Amino acid sequence: MPSAKRARCDSCGFLAGQCVCKWVPKLSTRLKILILQDPKEAQHAKNTVSLLSLSLTSVECISTANRDELVSRLGQLNPAKWRLVFPADNAVSIESMDADSNAEIEGLILLDATWRKAKKVFFTEPMLGEFDAVSFAQSPKGQYAIRKSPNMTSLSTLEACAYAIEQVAGENMQPLRDFMLVAQEWQWRQQPKHHRHLD
Repeated sequence: MPSAKRARCDSCGFLAGQCVCKWVPKLSTRLKILILQDPKEAQHAKNTVSLLSLSLTSVECISTANRDELVSRLGQLNPAKWRLVFPADNAVSIESMDADSNAEIEGLILLDATWRKAKKVFFTEPMLGEFDAVSFAQSPKGQYAIRKSPNMTSLSTLEACAYAIEQVAGENMQPLRDFMLVAQEWQWRQQPKHHRHLD
């Protein structure tokens, strides 16, 4: 006999036993955030975009599997006022951008996928090439340790978004990181230590 479907919190969407509602910070930013998400990431219970969307109302998420919607949405954006957060060969260091340039930026595009799949999306979607890319030269050390990262400088999508907002808009996103860490510990509480990726 199949097991009953596990109950989920109506507010945060996590399983009832992993509800994070009491820790969600309500933040705001002048920037619009567009996440292009690999469908497998959307299915991953520990994906940080879920936490990001709970905290920032300006986050919009589109599946990379739905190319018609993706192309339509990108076509609505003004490339002069949006930046793609991705370490492309011609990317500009986000830390080197001046206040006048930052003031003109309306929104940020981030790719939520494994590094291999993010590169595939970047190189196979021509419309992304219309947006100037920005990368991180001095980003903080990533603290999201539930899932393995390709290297020590890798950031989760939430962390990358928080850092980019801080650099462009000058708005404090530390509560986002704090929320991620609390949620991370909460989701870890019943996991064996060897499941944690700390090195």
